[in-house]
Amino acid sequence: MNTSILVIIASVSLALAASSAEIVHLGQPCQARNVLAGRVVVGRATGREMFVLSNMNENSGAELIFIDPEKNTGTVYRAPAGAGSWALDEVPGDRLVVGTFYDGVFMVFDLRKMEFTKIAAFSGESYIWNLAFGSDGRVYGGTYGGGKLGALDLETYAVEDLGAPAPPNMYLRYVSALPDGRILCSFGQEKNTVLIFDPATKEFRPLPKSMVGISAGVTWHGYFLAGGRAFKGKTLYEVPPPFPNPPGGKSPAAVDAYVTTDDLLVLNQGTAVYAYRSGDKDLKLIADINLRGRILASNRKGELLGVRGQDYFVIKPGDTKLHLKRIPGESAPRQTHFLRTDDRGRLWGGPTFGQTLWFMDTATKKATNTSTICDAGGEVYDVAFHDGKTYAIAYAGGDIVRYDADEPWNQWDNKNPKVIASVGAKGYIRPTGGAVFGPDGTLYSGWMARYGTYGGAVAITDPESGETELIENPLGEQAISGVAVDSKCIYVGSSLGANGLPNKTGESARFGVIDLSTRKVAFEHTFEGASGVRVLACDEKVGRVVVSVDGALKIFDSAKGEFIGGMPADLPAPTCNSVASFGGSLYYASEKSIVRLDIGALTLEKLAEAPAKVENVALGPDRTVYFSSDIDVYAVKADRAL
Repeated sequence: MNTSILVIIASVSLALAASSAEIVHLGQPCQARNVLAGRVVVGRATGREMFVLSNMNENSGAELIFIDPEKNTGTVYRAPAGAGSWALDEVPGDRLVVGTFYDGVFMVFDLRKMEFTKIAAFSGESYIWNLAFGSDGRVYGGTYGGGKLGALDLETYAVEDLGAPAPPNMYLRYVSALPDGRILCSFGQEKNTVLIFDPATKEFRPLPKSMVGISAGVTWHGYFLAGGRAFKGKTLYEVPPPFPNPPGGKSPAAVDAYVTTDDLLVLNQGTAVYAYRSGDKDLKLIADINLRGRILASNRKGELLGVRGQDYFVIKPGDTKLHLKRIPGESAPRQTHFLRTDDRGRLWGGPTFGQTLWFMDTATKKATNTSTICDAGGEVYDVAFHDGKTYAIAYAGGDIVRYDADEPWNQWDNKNPKVIASVGAKGYIRPTGGAVFGPDGTLYSGWMARYGTYGGAVAITDPESGETELIENPLGEQAISGVAVDSKCIYVGSSLGANGLPNKTGESARFGVIDLSTRKVAFEHTFEGASGVRVLACDEKVGRVVVSVDGALKIFDSAKGEFIGGMPADLPAPTCNSVASFGGSLYYASEKSIVRLDIGALTLEKLAEAPAKVENVALGPDRTVYFSSDIDVYAVKADRAL
């Protein structure tokens, strides 16, 4: 639905030039899926096997997608709670139990009624990661951010909080049912700990010495299987695996604990996938294919079903190629993680999780949603443009991806889009500092260290060869939260945040200037008590850098090497993700207000008042301002050039 709103410009205490503007609704272009769990269930009404996927949508809410693979049809059931789910299992009573994030609840889906029938909250928790069935008939789930174990009673739907026995860990990432119904609990990321919970005594016990190094597994015909190892009995003593090695003298295969059922044992060895049923003489090779996706379930025929990005697949015994089909069913719009414009005026964004991009022709309002741009899970944090190509930086593999939207799509062969570099192997996985091309035509991006580690890095990437140089921890072991570049320097900010860890204590966030010629920090300033310093923009002609310190704007004079004083106290704080800069001005949003700050004169112009909080601001080559609010994208049509 298009909307046109006449915006009346308010005045602020800064020098404020008034203008009138019309806000034009461009659409809801971001429509990617992010499937995190899947199972095969039998339709109670039809007797047909259905492939059930849990899909994340942070706006319309979590979804269950029921796919009939033989007909390639799908039906979507919107959940009453949660943004998504990693935890999905069938339980007695014709029910599915779904554990959600970001609200940490157990939901029950009735497979006869085909509807959600119950919500049971795990108070105070954000994530329920996966599920395990205990000896007391309850369903157990581990959480983030309290690192707790919880139990759902399937009769009363009461949730019992069983505590956090392994502080300071914030994650209870995996729970696994042992053969006697005790629960193996794997905690992380600060001090990795594995404990066993006994539902009978409600006590946590240490892992037996026989199982050192085991963090998760699956119970199968009285054995507990983890990787290529097997355990039995109350004491969990190690025994030879109850399945043969792959034929041809190959090394042992590893059990796929997620896909294995009591009927079918699924094992992996490199790209080969094997199946085994109790009593079989040998393993049965299902396929030897580089899936670059996730197998999620098996069916009665012994076929394997899985997901790769926006597609699903069914592997039949003997298949030599992966046959991908687009996930059927209606796809609800999502909010975009960032917003940028290229030199042709196309608008770009990407979802929070889903590892895809979208781009829009703003003249026709036609939007294109891509498939997965790289093999690693996660999402794109930012893009920058060079020579007609789009360069994306992505969590969680630390990938830097080049994409030419005018050329044929061939991600499978890593041709277009193409991963030209990855900093994940160096220990940096989340691009919290964004990406920008410098005047030298080189891509600069800022990163946060891997899970369980404090730190950050600046990556300097040649856009053609992909050759990448890292400047590690330039401001100490703090994540990089903003990057800007001129002809002589890189300007960076840092934050105390980390992957899987609480904010770093005993330190404050910093701002730094890195000399491009020496790659050394030439200037550093600590903002005492601050948790985040974000570099928003630099303008070499004006000689100033705009910095946000816990939301408060500061101006760094790059010529004098100091922060200027006398900043207006009532300068609106940036509250959006993406900002834009051009010609000595910074364009950003403060809640619903979209403003332009003249970096040199320190005058502020209010351009528009949005209908809802603005998450991202972008600027087109014709100086049209674009912004996103929730799932909607808009353009600001002004009565004069901005």
